[in-house]
Amino acid sequence: MQATHPSVSTGHGAAPKTPRLQVIDMVRGITILLVVVGHAGLTPALLNDMFRDFRLPLFFIVSGYLFSASKYFDNLGLLVRTKLLTLVLPYFTAGLLTYCLWTFIRVFDNGHSPDIAWYKPLLALLYGNYSNGLLLNIPIWFLTCLFVTQIIFCITMRYIHTFSWQLQFGIMLALSVTGYGIGQAFLLPWNTDVALVAQLFVFIGYKLKQHQVLGRIRIFNLNSLILLFIFLTAAYFNSYVDMNNRVYGNLLLFYLAGIAGSLLTIKGTQLLAKSGLFTALLTYIGRESLVILIFHYGVFILLLNFLERYMLHSYLGWFPTTVIAVAGSLALNLMIKKVPVIYFLISGKRTGAADKGYRKEAVTG
Repeated sequence: MQATHPSVSTGHGAAPKTPRLQVIDMVRGITILLVVVGHAGLTPALLNDMFRDFRLPLFFIVSGYLFSASKYFDNLGLLVRTKLLTLVLPYFTAGLLTYCLWTFIRVFDNGHSPDIAWYKPLLALLYGNYSNGLLLNIPIWFLTCLFVTQIIFCITMRYIHTFSWQLQFGIMLALSVTGYGIGQAFLLPWNTDVALVAQLFVFIGYKLKQHQVLGRIRIFNLNSLILLFIFLTAAYFNSYVDMNNRVYGNLLLFYLAGIAGSLLTIKGTQLLAKSGLFTALLTYIGRESLVILIFHYGVFILLLNFLERYMLHSYLGWFPTTVIAVAGSLALNLMIKKVPVIYFLISGKRTGAADKGYRKEAVTG
């Protein structure tokens, strides 16, 4: 998934990506795959639960890494307009497409679907929360959350970026804790309380870029062992984590596991980057993370669940489901790119201009 915006493919003739940005694309590729295998029912469940501890924090850290202070600090309106197109427009497009598919499936479901009034999923889509159980395309909750996250981060950092890093950290931590408290009492529209909880992760990603840490990361050193120990300890002692349902467990352990697991993933990605095959595959998946996020559940897993129930009479398993969902999303995206209007509604970008826009924002981010 994208950081400053969900990613799109780079075009022909574009300058090669720097190793730094290529690793970020690969990280997005790994993270969106973790999201898909989670929704596909990865077993053993313990492994899936461990991935939950850091896969969404990693998305937010990447978001902070790619955030462009020079571009947005003095032009909040540009940030709002850009993200309305690249996050909010795809959110509503995907939600409505899934609603149409859900309505179609219900006709052939012989009354086995839950008795839900036709308008309730549409109201859930407007409110932007999955926690009420009525958002049909579950993963897209993240798009409105990321939109709000970036607006809050931009406004906050615009006024505190001259402070010491310790004071900046304290302010971001206070925002995050405030979001946690709000989320335990009631759920804000468009997951605004989760967006507050995520501020600390975005801040860490922003500082990683600001201090050019990515270029100095070493894969095998004492820091890796310390991070591994922190992650395993925090994940073991914390309870089940599910950010979109406001389940964090112990807040300190939640942040420790999220940060340590994310940094370990970035380190591991640099190791995978030594392989041309893994680099090409994960980079491509990372650049197309938006369409995978939109389609893997709202189209393919939804259809597979229907086929498994009424035709196959058995569960395919998490691995075939993952392959079908990812490959199907990528294939569907190739077809969508041939229809400019639909591509614009799905990505918020025009064909041809999309690649240039992605390149410029990624490099300056």
